[in-house]
Amino acid sequence: MIVLQYLLGFIAFVFILGLIVLVHEAGHFIFARRAGILCYEFAIGMGPVIWQKKKGETVYSIRAIPIGGFVSMSGEEVEANPLRGKTEIKLVLENDRVTHLVTDLTHPDYQHLPTLTIVSYDIVGTKEALENELYIVVKNELGEEVKYTVNRDCIAVMGKKQIAQIAPYNRTFTHKSIGQRFMAIFAGPMMNFLLAILLFFLIGFFVGYPNMKSTMIEQVEDKTPAYEAGLRDGDQIITINGHPVSKWDDISAELAKLAKGMGFTGPVKVDYKRDGVNMETTVHPYVIIHMIGITLKPDGSNSTVIETFTPMGKRTLKEDELLLKGDQITRIKSEKGEYVTINNRSDLLSYFNNTAPEGGDYKIEVLRDGELKEFTIFGHSKEVLESQGYTATKVQLMISPEYRFDIVQLLYRPFVDTGDACLLIFRTLGQLFKRNSTVGLSDLSGPVGIFVATSSIAQGGIIPLLNWTAILSVNIGFLNILPLPALDGGRLAFLGYEAVTKKKPNTKVENIIHLIGFFLFMALFVFVTFNDVLRNCIGM
Repeated sequence: MIVLQYLLGFIAFVFILGLIVLVHEAGHFIFARRAGILCYEFAIGMGPVIWQKKKGETVYSIRAIPIGGFVSMSGEEVEANPLRGKTEIKLVLENDRVTHLVTDLTHPDYQHLPTLTIVSYDIVGTKEALENELYIVVKNELGEEVKYTVNRDCIAVMGKKQIAQIAPYNRTFTHKSIGQRFMAIFAGPMMNFLLAILLFFLIGFFVGYPNMKSTMIEQVEDKTPAYEAGLRDGDQIITINGHPVSKWDDISAELAKLAKGMGFTGPVKVDYKRDGVNMETTVHPYVIIHMIGITLKPDGSNSTVIETFTPMGKRTLKEDELLLKGDQITRIKSEKGEYVTINNRSDLLSYFNNTAPEGGDYKIEVLRDGELKEFTIFGHSKEVLESQGYTATKVQLMISPEYRFDIVQLLYRPFVDTGDACLLIFRTLGQLFKRNSTVGLSDLSGPVGIFVATSSIAQGGIIPLLNWTAILSVNIGFLNILPLPALDGGRLAFLGYEAVTKKKPNTKVENIIHLIGFFLFMALFVFVTFNDVLRNCIGM
């Protein structure tokens, strides 16, 4: 079962990343082609080629590593002249026009052709792309100089695996207008944002939007405390612990009070209406302490017995450093405070809402098998959690509001959801670079973390997977427009410099900067992946 779960997760992971990369690179490719830029290769994935096919002047490839992709454009890097430094050449002619420039004189496919001496040539031409302006002058075996017109789509054969179409002036990225180059670069991230908007639209179209003006329950998850207490789909909540509720936000507000420890004793009394009949029940809710990643046992008691524990990061805990199911929290001490005795859930909820909002390492004393043990557990600050849309603590019934089709929200919410996803990334980056923040590089997730998350989300069905895909697409689009070397945003920054100064930056210097940025990102990639493996794979 676990093997099947990870297999399906891997398929979902490859499909999602493949779709996001395909859309991103298609943006670059479409606008590059519209600008007339010669595109050598359109690749999905990195590394060794699995499948490759040439159509027109572009080679389409699928590569072995399902992360990333690229569109190879002429002139995007330092321009290469296949004839530079060459004195001899072989020519393939068709109607006295050159179709192939063969600089690999030992190439077996062209052994029958005579070797000629290069006198002069122009295989770049002008911006106007005049007819027959490309040429090469050679000396034949008789010592006579002969001038041939070179086709604009002439192929340069530099080796068995070094074959590329020449790039005249009007086909290179470098010689296009700033506007054309801007769109060829920006179109990648732009397409990621458009994909997210489309996916959020599809979710809204098929699922609808929550009716926050109602207290009608859309769904009660099976085997949850609410289900066990008798709540069912279609029930309408009337009161929470005796407090009347008329809209869904009222329910959330009452549970939020309990999550802060205000009047919390363990169970939650719920009055509801079913088929016009008033009924009541008592729910034993989940109590979640987001700050340190624990969930208390949903038994309706006021005890602090742990049900689950998920380490928050910073360092990988060994097995004997983990909090376990059944541990009962008795005392806590933060880095900046004294030990506080925890008698019940109210004390625990109040502690993480009021006493210890700064996060960091906590000394947590638990009662395990009649023996007191102490553990050091890392927790994020309340500020960090709120920046990510979480509260320090939560009391959860596991019920969801009624969803319905709303044409008005459908017209604007996909854009709002995409903007919210961007804002979330911005907040995360803000916390990452904030002094004394509990968020660090070790908290970042790479391919392994994304795979683990995708495997988990895939179990929830197609809608959660579409939502996850939209969020990932926004992340990739947003990160790519950051003005950092090797990213699309870094290239756009150089274009901005050119637009302001009216001078092109030195191409070699620009490419060196991007190369340094690439290696730094690779180092970060290795670091994040290593932490991902420790965090997600050790002990599996």
